[in-house]
Amino acid sequence: MAMILRTLLVTALFATIPFAGADESTMPAATSVDGRELVLNGKALRSVWGFKVYEVGLFIGERNEDADDIMGNDRAAKRVQMNMLRAVDKDKFVATVRENIDGNFSAEEKEKFASELDAFVSYLQNGGDIAPGQTITIDYHPGKGTVLGLDGRHVGTIPGDDFYHRILRLWIGKPLQDSIKTGLLGAEGED
Repeated sequence: MAMILRTLLVTALFATIPFAGADESTMPAATSVDGRELVLNGKALRSVWGFKVYEVGLFIGERNEDADDIMGNDRAAKRVQMNMLRAVDKDKFVATVRENIDGNFSAEEKEKFASELDAFVSYLQNGGDIAPGQTITIDYHPGKGTVLGLDGRHVGTIPGDDFYHRILRLWIGKPLQDSIKTGLLGAEGED
């Protein structure tokens, strides 16, 4: 019984719901990265204990439901955007990101991308606690690399083309919740 209760609590803690209606969303239908127009491929809502924490959206050049294609073959501009709906302690946020990295990077990849992963986590940690209404962007600029932003301000750049397409796994590889991937790949209404 205790194991079932613990499983239910963990499931509730990390529940995620894809959006079905635009009226519930704070995510724009399009954006621009590196001078390129991008369309919203899909979005999902992250909830913890029934409280909305953030909305996440994936922006790419044209809609695509193939995660491997988005992560592997396409080196065009992209954006992952998180619109914060609730205050989040930076240490808890970073701990969740580290857990997701552990689930998506092999030991060899962690070694190969050690400096990039350290920079990524450092930029997130140095941003301080996250407040409702803030927007975190994680962009790919072809030839430049991964560019992190907070409320339209540049936070940091991680050079290289391959890292961004590996870090996309956090949302469309093996995310902590399947419905994040489902929502970002445009299959709205599925769980």
